Amino acid sequence: MDVLLVLVAALVVAAFLFLETRSLLRWKGGWRIGATLPLLAVLFVVARIVFDTRRDPTSHNLWPFEILFAVVTASVALGVLYAVQRASRTRTQA
Repeated sequence: MDVLLVLVAALVVAAFLFLETRSLLRWKGGWRIGATLPLLAVLFVVARIVFDTRRDPTSHNLWPFEILFAVVTASVALGVLYAVQRASRTRTQA
């Protein structure tokens, strides 16, 4: 069961990284800037965990869940951004 949880978490992170990379490569202008915000949020969480655990090794004992929560939240934000971008593109073409 533990292996399954780790595999699902790894797939979620891999999917986020794939979608983030795809968005950064395909989108232009303000959309590209918007696509960097979820990535920056995840990087902030990771940096905070690294910084805090250097000061106090007992802090962030549940860091894998913190990172997973940040990645899921960032994935939702990226999905909303994708939907808004697609809707605006459809509205512009019509």
